[in-house]
Amino acid sequence: MLRSKNWKMIGRFKRDGSGSSMLEMAFSSAMFVLLMMATIDFGFLYYTKVTMQNAVRQAARYAITGNCQSGTCFNTTGTNNSPSDRLNTIITTVVNYSFGLITSSNVTVMCISGSCPSYGGYGSNNAGGPGDTIEITATYTYHPFFLYPAKWMGGSYMYTVRSVFKNEQFQPPS
Repeated sequence: MLRSKNWKMIGRFKRDGSGSSMLEMAFSSAMFVLLMMATIDFGFLYYTKVTMQNAVRQAARYAITGNCQSGTCFNTTGTNNSPSDRLNTIITTVVNYSFGLITSSNVTVMCISGSCPSYGGYGSNNAGGPGDTIEITATYTYHPFFLYPAKWMGGSYMYTVRSVFKNEQFQPPS
């Protein structure tokens, strides 16, 4: 008699599905949270890339005109033939429009075609002269916030944005 009662209880537990909905909820909520974390990470990745592209584009728009913040656009400042104020202004524009994502060490300005005069010996950084083709490049390394997407992406994602333009025929230095 005792045995038949136990079998009836076991049969009732087999038919009862109350624990299965809790298990399904645990699996689906874990997948949902993982999907949301990945979406947030890729959203930040997209935001940083678009911000960097805008920063380089704004610096290029400014640099085309040949202007700078002070009146000595093509004269060297300080000792050791340091870059002109025009070059510093272009780099500062990129840094300002990047909203703190990069520093000036991540920005390069190069003259890639034309006469590429080296007003005061700029070295590899050269904002060029009138009619020269210039390239502004900025690099940024993105580190994901969440653990699982970071593992899938190899820990970090480095990208480079650049803008190539031709300077206007502005008044060159005397």
